[in-house]
Amino acid sequence: MAERSLPVRGIAVFEAAARAASFHAAAEELNLTPSAVSHQIRLLEDYLAAKLFVRTPGHLALTGAGRAWAAALSDVFDRLHAANRRLRAPARGDHPIISITAIPSFTAGWLVPHLGGFFARHRELDVRISPTERVVDLLVEAIDLGIRYGGSGRYPGLVVEKLFDDAWLVVCAPGLAKRVRRLADLRRVPHLHDDEPDGWATWLARRGARDVHLGHGRELTDSAMVVDAAIRGQGVALVRWSLAADALAQGRLVQPFPDAKPVPTRRAYYLVARAATLVRPEVAAFRAWLVAEIAASLRPPA
Repeated sequence: MAERSLPVRGIAVFEAAARAASFHAAAEELNLTPSAVSHQIRLLEDYLAAKLFVRTPGHLALTGAGRAWAAALSDVFDRLHAANRRLRAPARGDHPIISITAIPSFTAGWLVPHLGGFFARHRELDVRISPTERVVDLLVEAIDLGIRYGGSGRYPGLVVEKLFDDAWLVVCAPGLAKRVRRLADLRRVPHLHDDEPDGWATWLARRGARDVHLGHGRELTDSAMVVDAAIRGQGVALVRWSLAADALAQGRLVQPFPDAKPVPTRRAYYLVARAATLVRPEVAAFRAWLVAEIAASLRPPA
């Protein structure tokens, strides 16, 4: 019989819970729910066939096996942090590298198109971007900065700076706008959206058009692809303002209902990092450029 795989996620959860002596604190640190922490601990205990914690009302304590595991993991995590520090340090003669994690839509829709301005000012620096939907653990992985998109802005253990709030806009290519004069005209043209299930219904409700039913439409799960499809004239699109701002400024997209107020997405972009990372000169330079570039190019929609 094949040996079961070691529950790696459970190990990280156990280390945080043992260090804090609290499932709730571990949940806050790892951006999980307390029930998810309990589940991961149970999986690890099942794998080890050993009890790691003694749970009593208002108190959490390590068992003998738990103390042994915590001591061993402390050494392992110290080695991981040391390895990450070595990876972050540039080799002699190399350009310093700023490593960034960001969601794919923002990476493709805004960050990469604007990076030329950063390199023009900082030819001595390099940037390495890892686009992913996964919430990368900046306390463990060799990543300097995270640009995250969410509602709460709570990322325990990290310095968090809110960049801007986002909003929904309806846009289309200039040629298609001639066919969309009234809200009822939306029934006669293809409409596009990402995987936000109630986006169009919310936008129409804000316009007082509860009797306009568009059906499912064409869904593209990546929000930047929705903007690209709209630019190519494939339909009228409900898009995130952050991803469509450049195309609107350049005239490649227009708003067929220019008097329509933007609808808040109830989400915002946040810059997150470890406090020690932000003081590095190359990271501080990128942060300063990012904040200034956002202020210059992402003016809030009217």
